[in-house]
Amino acid sequence: MSRHYDYIIAGAGLSGLSLAYRLIHSPLADKEILVTDKALSPQNDKTWSFWHEGKPPFEKLLHKSWDQVTVAFDDQTITQPLEKYAYHSLKSGAFSKAILQELRKHPTVDLKETAVVSMEGDEAKATLQTKDTRYTASYIFQSCLTPPAIKDDTPHYPLIQHFLGTEIQTQSAKFDPQTITLMDFDATFTNGIAFVYILPVTPKKAMLEYTIFSDAVKSKDFYSEKLAIYLHNKFDLRPLDYEILRTEYGEIPMQDHCYAPQYAPRVINMGTVGGLTKPSTGYTFSRIQTHVEAIIDRLIGEGKPALPHRSSFRYRAYDLWLLHIIYHHPRTALRIFEQLFMNNTMDEVFHFLGEKNTLLQDLNTMSKVSYTPFFDAMWKTRKRLFDI
Repeated sequence: MSRHYDYIIAGAGLSGLSLAYRLIHSPLADKEILVTDKALSPQNDKTWSFWHEGKPPFEKLLHKSWDQVTVAFDDQTITQPLEKYAYHSLKSGAFSKAILQELRKHPTVDLKETAVVSMEGDEAKATLQTKDTRYTASYIFQSCLTPPAIKDDTPHYPLIQHFLGTEIQTQSAKFDPQTITLMDFDATFTNGIAFVYILPVTPKKAMLEYTIFSDAVKSKDFYSEKLAIYLHNKFDLRPLDYEILRTEYGEIPMQDHCYAPQYAPRVINMGTVGGLTKPSTGYTFSRIQTHVEAIIDRLIGEGKPALPHRSSFRYRAYDLWLLHIIYHHPRTALRIFEQLFMNNTMDEVFHFLGEKNTLLQDLNTMSKVSYTPFFDAMWKTRKRLFDI
């Protein structure tokens, strides 16, 4: 049994559903599209956050937006208004539910709940194999299988951003709903970098995450205990003073992989497997949206999709140098983060992390942090830089 489509989207996560939604709201809305995933039921198990200038993508589906940011260290705290950017949050459950509802109503879209067994391609078409069905398409856009290029490449810095988050409801007002805490660093953690991230929704409701940058994950109890201690020390909250509404756990790669833009001919990698997770921060949302827009523009203009956009050489270098420092010298990395946030405005930091700077702006931002660790990293990563 076989069926041909114009496009197949393999993986109904953020990247796959973002592409499907944009396709049906574009001049390509009459194309026949298959969206497949092993599970197509919305799961409220992720929170996607991003900063954006102007009108944000999926504005009507946003969970919350903020215009002030706090960053805290052991002995000092800085809170700044955001003038150029706003910080936004989107819940995976609400996003998936809304997009899947639209896709189910669209006459040229099919949804199939099934696991992908394999994918391949040639000059004429791409092929996707499930347990019992073979599908072909002009192009497949996939985010569900790890590309061979990643499997065959051993990173020099196998860091992971791992975290546990709890959404809590308190009995009394404790949070400023207009101010996120981007990073409240935990100086007591020494086997990497750790911090608490707070997304307040109301004065009595917030999502708090205990996040670690390291090469080894912890037990779930470890993160929970850290959050309980933080809530007691920071907000004078005991477990009896709040209700845990739900939890999230995640692991995001922060690694120096050699990413391939295609899984096979005519099979385009997307999302994290397409190399769109920024190695030094773990942020992915905005980079996915940029890739989706480029795919549709190229399909309309040239009939073939855009491949995942790689960061420029200098930003790949910056990321690699910071990974080296975090992996080998986490205490030094913590001082670099402190200098970065204390000596620049939050808008400047977001502009830099979003890779929007000119070279002169980069040099101005980086001149405000210690030089020596980066000179050491430049020398010790020189071979790996050209590998990736």
